[in-house]
Amino acid sequence: MKTKSLFLSLLVALCLAPNTKASVITYIDLFTTTQTANALNSTATNTVAATGAVGGFRTFTLNSIGNDPDLPPSAMRVSTNAPIGPRFSLSTPTDATTSFEIKWGGANGTAGLGGIDFRGGIAATNFSLVSSTLNFSLRSADVAGTPYTWSFVDTASNIASYSSTFPIHSQTNPALSYAISLASFSGSGIVDWSSINFITLSGGGLDLDLSLNTPISVTAAPIPEPGTWAVGALLLGGAAYTVWRRRRNTAVETGATA
Repeated sequence: MKTKSLFLSLLVALCLAPNTKASVITYIDLFTTTQTANALNSTATNTVAATGAVGGFRTFTLNSIGNDPDLPPSAMRVSTNAPIGPRFSLSTPTDATTSFEIKWGGANGTAGLGGIDFRGGIAATNFSLVSSTLNFSLRSADVAGTPYTWSFVDTASNIASYSSTFPIHSQTNPALSYAISLASFSGSGIVDWSSINFITLSGGGLDLDLSLNTPISVTAAPIPEPGTWAVGALLLGGAAYTVWRRRRNTAVETGATA
């Protein structure tokens, strides 16, 4: 029993060993500022000063073709009304086809963010692309295989991008949460994640209704500290040695008694 207690104590100590480099969350958008873009066989672009958006601005670009003039225009919007809560949505009327882009790039979507640190202050030598993630959630999508692309552009114009598709998802079901590893982005090893200038989410090209919940964020995570694992190895090694010594001594005593 003493041996078992020793192992348990050491494992608990290892699990509770402090990691001096904690993960850091940087929010891209909390959707706390409303915005709307409408397009009827046209392209609409607008920028709003957006509280809760990285850089303080958010730019919409919506392209819509094939609209029936007797139906409402295609629309993309950020809504904040209760009880549903903050969300982004894209609405496409029958027969129309829409493509969209949300850009976080400062005033007019062209000024840039000035170099936002998505490493959360974690040094480049200790920043883990594999463990760090882009986080968002899909509230609804009514077309299977809806394409989307995320892009991060640094102040030196290097680009990291990730493309995939959304499944059909009903808004009556819980939102689908995404945590995409930054290592999955093409160009992720080239981009300076401590100096991001533009961020975009684009997609569509379909007769599509789509909505995303808040928040959108990046979680920066450090590489596990070698020191923590070294201490764990020493502790477990010491425990193993103690067990071996106890068993050896027991065997010797048993032999002597015999």
